[in-house]
Amino acid sequence: MKSFGLVALLSLTVSPASGASERGSYKVIHQLDTREALQDSLESFFDTRLCTPIKQGRFSFSEEVAAPGVQLPTETFVWISGCSVRALAFEPTAQSATIRLLFELDGVNREGARQSIRGEAAATLSRPRADAWRLEKVEPAWRTESIRPEPRFVERAESAGLVVPAEADGEAAGMQAAMNSGALAVRDFNGDGIQEVLFADPRALYLFRGKEPLHYERTRLSVAPPKGAWFSSLAAGDFDADGDPDVIATTQTAWNADSVPVVLRNDAGTFTAIPTKLPPANSHASLVTDFDGDGKLDLVLLHYPMKFGPDNFLDARDGRPARFFRGMGDFTFQEVSPPKAELHRRWGLAAVAGDLLGEGRPQIYVANDFGDNDLWRFEEGGTPRDVTDAHGLRDPGNGMSADVGDVNGDGRLDLYVANMFSKAGTRVLAATQVDPKLKARLDKFAAGNTLYLARADGGFDEVARARGVNRGLWAFGAIFLDADDDGRLDLAVANGFYSAPNRKDL
Repeated sequence: MKSFGLVALLSLTVSPASGASERGSYKVIHQLDTREALQDSLESFFDTRLCTPIKQGRFSFSEEVAAPGVQLPTETFVWISGCSVRALAFEPTAQSATIRLLFELDGVNREGARQSIRGEAAATLSRPRADAWRLEKVEPAWRTESIRPEPRFVERAESAGLVVPAEADGEAAGMQAAMNSGALAVRDFNGDGIQEVLFADPRALYLFRGKEPLHYERTRLSVAPPKGAWFSSLAAGDFDADGDPDVIATTQTAWNADSVPVVLRNDAGTFTAIPTKLPPANSHASLVTDFDGDGKLDLVLLHYPMKFGPDNFLDARDGRPARFFRGMGDFTFQEVSPPKAELHRRWGLAAVAGDLLGEGRPQIYVANDFGDNDLWRFEEGGTPRDVTDAHGLRDPGNGMSADVGDVNGDGRLDLYVANMFSKAGTRVLAATQVDPKLKARLDKFAAGNTLYLARADGGFDEVARARGVNRGLWAFGAIFLDADDDGRLDLAVANGFYSAPNRKDL
């Protein structure tokens, strides 16, 4: 949906209705289009005249391409397989341009180790001709390097048996379902000490049973979603307090009609579909936690409308409120609702539970697309209250996911939110003159991911750009993990989207 484009978004948000103002608006859009066409020619220069020679082993540029001595930091490499150069800021004139470069290089150094260098630089280019560029000056602002003797991660899904079969004829739920499903639940379902993987395809659930480390056998469970619906998320937890994790598979429809979740009781690794007293709900995502602190698992369901776009790309109000269910410990649930004034109609994509406020039980942070996020605190009895503004965590943007962890080791949970970083967006917005309040909101939508560090007073400081973790590109998911076993939390960000052949916006 967000492939709609930032220029189109600007036209929706700044174009007046008619008359001279309308002509002025079209003039602004034309200027932006012209500027982006010029930017396209610059990116073609980066790809063909800078990166292509570098990947072919020619690390020094010809004088036609760059002034003598001007080059990227390639001196430690013997071979470069990955090269990306893009402009974050772009100020062109008829004969030159000043830019802010974002560059990434990946390859092998003289010791035979894998090396990656990424950074930013202020740069100046000349325009020998209208359709040509020459790099005149590069002044690095910062750069980071990582060196490792071997790849940190090796893809082993096929050899481990963690593959999904091709979809059977007549089973497809359509492109819309395929783009909005693919849930996982990783648990030791049969109690043998080896984690199993439950995977939700649009129309099927597959259980991968661990026989030994990195060896799985796939079986298909004999359950299906309601007619016309597809599986959208998996909520795994011990809902009946018998010692093994059960599963609630939520379902979704293309026309936003509610459909009944599928409840699977687990008995030592054997799943049985049982009747549910959960109400029908068109749920895109789910979360399991004990938000009321009574020792029984509770459930949160999020709604994401299945339609082209929201009523407002910057502040959508045509979704549905998040739904909160207190678990009774026997597969029954009691729905609790916020006060009417806090029933936000959001486009909910994901949620995370954690004690962000240091109260001894979790709050729930919901990442919403096309607008503001929400932090929910629960009163005695489980009533949810919106306390987002009180703690500075509204975070407007295209919220995709969130995770919590103690990043700086101070004993308080911090929060990382996956949004969208748009190189094109930063360039377009730099040349756009609109109302300052609107401009600030637009800037936030293109700024990327956010990292909130918790303070002792209950507030949070946003430090993503200062810590270099805002540029997650089109970030659909992010998690904290200690990837290198050094005792410090790292971040993994999954990004990308279905794209036309031109992928420069990813």
